[in-house]
Amino acid sequence: MKRLKDYKHILALLAVPLIVITCMSIEDIINPTDPQVDSEIEIIVKIKIDAETDGTSKLAFGMLGPKIWNIASNATLTLTTSGYTPGDVIDEPLTLIPANELNPTSGTPWAASFQSEYGVLGNTGPVEWAVYQSQTAFAIHDKNGPKVVNGTVKIKIPTTSQNIKLFMGYAFCGKTHGFDSEKYTENVKSKELEVTGGSGATLDYTVVSLVSTVPGVFGYGDIFSVKFQEQTSTTVTGLVGADAVYLLGKVVYNGGQEKNVDATSSRTLMEKIGSDGTWQKYIYPKDFFDLPSDADITATYFYFSNQDKSIIVDDEGEGFFVIGE
Repeated sequence: MKRLKDYKHILALLAVPLIVITCMSIEDIINPTDPQVDSEIEIIVKIKIDAETDGTSKLAFGMLGPKIWNIASNATLTLTTSGYTPGDVIDEPLTLIPANELNPTSGTPWAASFQSEYGVLGNTGPVEWAVYQSQTAFAIHDKNGPKVVNGTVKIKIPTTSQNIKLFMGYAFCGKTHGFDSEKYTENVKSKELEVTGGSGATLDYTVVSLVSTVPGVFGYGDIFSVKFQEQTSTTVTGLVGADAVYLLGKVVYNGGQEKNVDATSSRTLMEKIGSDGTWQKYIYPKDFFDLPSDADITATYFYFSNQDKSIIVDDEGEGFFVIGE
C-alpha cells in the first residue's frame, strides 16, 4: 500500500505544469576590425531568446559606453530576428526608453536600473548606460509558437577625437518583467574595444588609473571624490610613500574664464584611504575653486603634489589631468 501511495505522489508531481524560464543570452559581440577616432563605427551583438510558458514583452536592450560619446543621443540601434514565426523583424529601429519610464523590478529609470544591476563591468573611467526598447512585443511560448528566436542588434555610433580603450557592455531583458530572475538569465556581457588614430594619449578604462572619481559619472553641480593612486601596474609616480598629497588644479567657467587653486594647505590636503597608496578628496567644484553660486563650469583640471611642491604629478607633462562631465 505504501508503494502505491508513493507512485500516486510521483504522478501528482508530474501532473504539475513545469516552470519554464526564458533564457535570454548574448551569444556574441562583433567589434569593427580597426575602429578609428572621428568616425562612425558599427558593433554587432548577437542575442538569443529561448521559450517560456507564457509571456509577451518588448525587449529592453542596454548599452554601456564612454560618457564622452554621449551614446543616448548619438547611437543608432536596429534589431533583426530569425525564427520568429509570427513574422521576423528586419532592421527594426530600437528607440531610447524615455527618462520618466521606470523598470518594474526596481522602480527606477531604466538607465539607472541597469547601472545598479550590472555596474560598470570592469571599467575604471566614466561610462554610462543607455537603454533602448524594441517596437515589437515578442510572444514566445514553449508549446505553441517559436521556441527559440535569434536576434542581431546593429549599433552605429560616432567616436570622438579621443583615443580610448574600454569594456563596452550589453544587457537585455523583457521590458514587461525587468530583472525578474525567474524569467531571465545569462543576459549581460562585455568586450574590450580600442579606438585609435588620434594624436593624444589613450584613455585606458581597462586598468586601474592614477586618477579616478567616485562616482565615475558626475555633474559639476555634484559633490564627488577625486582619487589618486601613487602607483599602478604600469606607472610609478614620484609621490610613492609621500607623507601628504595635495589636490591642485584649474577650472574653466563662464565662457572661458579660468581660476587656479595652487596652494598646499588643509583645504587641498587629500586623505589617505588605504595601505596601497590611494588618496582621495571630496570636493564641490564651485566651493573648491571659490566660484559664485551661478558660475557655469565647463571644465576642471587637476594635478597632485607634495607639501613643498617639489614633486608634481600631472598627465605625462601636460600640466593637468582632465576630470569632468
